[in-house]
Amino acid sequence: MSLTRLQVASLRCVASAELDVHPDLNVVIGHNGAGKTSLLEAIYVLGRGRSFRAPQLGGLIATGQAEATIFAETAEPPGKLGLRITPGATEIRIDGQGGASVAELADRLPVQLIDPAVHSLVQGGPGERRRYLDWGVFHVKHQFLTGWRSFRRALQQRNAALKQGVDNDTLAAWDAELLDGAATVDRCRRGYVREIEPILQEYVAKFVDLPIKLRYRPGWPDTANLAEALAAGIDRDRALGATHAGPHRAELEIIVDAQPARHRLSRGQQKLLGAAMVLAQGECVQSATGKRPILLVDEPAAELDPAHLAGLVDGIVESGAQVFITALTDAALPVSDSHARFHVERGEVVALV
Repeated sequence: MSLTRLQVASLRCVASAELDVHPDLNVVIGHNGAGKTSLLEAIYVLGRGRSFRAPQLGGLIATGQAEATIFAETAEPPGKLGLRITPGATEIRIDGQGGASVAELADRLPVQLIDPAVHSLVQGGPGERRRYLDWGVFHVKHQFLTGWRSFRRALQQRNAALKQGVDNDTLAAWDAELLDGAATVDRCRRGYVREIEPILQEYVAKFVDLPIKLRYRPGWPDTANLAEALAAGIDRDRALGATHAGPHRAELEIIVDAQPARHRLSRGQQKLLGAAMVLAQGECVQSATGKRPILLVDEPAAELDPAHLAGLVDGIVESGAQVFITALTDAALPVSDSHARFHVERGEVVALV
């Protein structure tokens, strides 16, 4: 999948923009605050249904405007995607049909991001890595979404029952659905980790040359199955009014020299490792599904020396994704001339020859 045309209106500082984009590499140049990241954010929202900068999509609407819109035409196969964002709701349209879900949008347009905060995949908490993991699992393992929805529904009901103080027999009624959904989620995650680990190791060897290993923790002790963990933790769950054990507590550990990577690596190394994780995921998804990801890269030069920047940019350009990459100037990016170039100034986007 790749974009052929992008239209953005009333999104942050971008009043109106129409771009005919390159199928491989698109470079967006402009000063800080000019609106470069807002363009990337628009594409991200179009593929994820959420922003990487704002907790609520309503915050993306330009000051004084009633709504923001994002529209794109796609290739492979040809299609149209659109979002209309108002303060209270978001309307998703796919090929002219309204009422589409975020899951349908994400399935249609796999979008990834490498930004200055990409080191949080290494340094951040387990939730960061769970979200990273589940995006890939969603695209590669078709049973995952059904299992995840079943698990989340049973988890919400079980937590509500815990808060109400119901007896163990009533509580057990939700455990069967929870255990079934959790088993699907766990199986899909484990299979995906096995698939992506060797791809990640190849990227890391190119960027930072470190001995990386992945360790998946399912969200309950290795010495027990989930049913046993739920039974053993019932008193704690009742006291907290929430279920402690389960896939919602899983962790993807990144190990370097037998230590957690966040304790072992510098900030620059964490950034390169995080970027390698994103690129490895894109390759894994493309190999498994045939879907070509869209890769958004915001200011890659930050915190990297010229040699590591050149290596990272080479990996990005050679990834096979359709790339949108921002920089302050052309000179800041070591890329060839075979791409589309855009200049952004005060939210106005101009294609450069």
